[in-house]
Amino acid sequence: MGSQPGRSGAASGGTARHPLDPLTAGEIRLAVKIIRQDGRATPAMRFVSVGLQEPPKRDVAPSRPEQVLRREAFVVAIDPREHVTCEIVVSLTAGSVLSWRVVAGARAPVTLGEYASCERLVRGDQAVRDGLRRRGITNPEQVLVEPWGIGNFAREEDAGRRLVWTLCFYRASPGDNPYAKPIHGLHAVVDLDDMAVVRVEDLGIVPLPPGAGDYTTGGTAFRGGLTPLEVRQPAGVSFAVDGWEVRWQKWCFRLGFNAREGLVLHTIGYQDNAKLRSVIHRASVAELVIPYGDPRPFQGWRNAFDIGE
Repeated sequence: MGSQPGRSGAASGGTARHPLDPLTAGEIRLAVKIIRQDGRATPAMRFVSVGLQEPPKRDVAPSRPEQVLRREAFVVAIDPREHVTCEIVVSLTAGSVLSWRVVAGARAPVTLGEYASCERLVRGDQAVRDGLRRRGITNPEQVLVEPWGIGNFAREEDAGRRLVWTLCFYRASPGDNPYAKPIHGLHAVVDLDDMAVVRVEDLGIVPLPPGAGDYTTGGTAFRGGLTPLEVRQPAGVSFAVDGWEVRWQKWCFRLGFNAREGLVLHTIGYQDNAKLRSVIHRASVAELVIPYGDPRPFQGWRNAFDIGE
């Protein structure tokens, strides 16, 4: 499969030196290639996320030059035609698929390609255009469309569908901050697998906020009378970074990152004389949910999930 056993990131030119190093770009490409060559992959398959399959805690040892890194990738993929979500584990070291699981009832997050397709679809929908026109907006290209997770606000007849609902924002010029002018009350419910508008709901017109939405330096006057602020470290920084490892005073930890949690801290330790004391093996914020307090349907339905519901 283009990989040599026993070599980290083989065929990728990767620089992984520790079992917890995030996947390199080459390793990500290799994982996708291995899956594409598997007989279970279809041409319609889309890759939602490709990240490190973290080794068990017992297998994580200090990195040594001669250490064999057995690298694995955890992949979330979807097949929109079959309406399935798969979790796949790939051995980058051996160049093979270790496990392939169809997750029943799961709805994978929106991919960037689907995001763009959804925006084009909604902008072109006649019911959406009519709703915009009722609000005085005649050019749909001035509208930013964002697909958001629908959470528990789907209808019974929507069961089994991979749905999002869209928020719209008006932008008078390309440099405007779109969030300055939300278009309340108008949204579309879209099936991402079929890439089709299920319905458009208009819950009533709310006037756009007044004023311009251009907050760039060209359109904003700054306050005067401010003196320069300088932050200097003539002797350099007090921390050291070696690959993904950070050392600061007596602390040391490893940085990681994945699509669901964002920043992950690994193997946090404190140097106590000759002994490195383990403090935390792994720390992350697994999920954030940001609810909006306004009880109106087009506000209260907004629940910003990081990546999952």
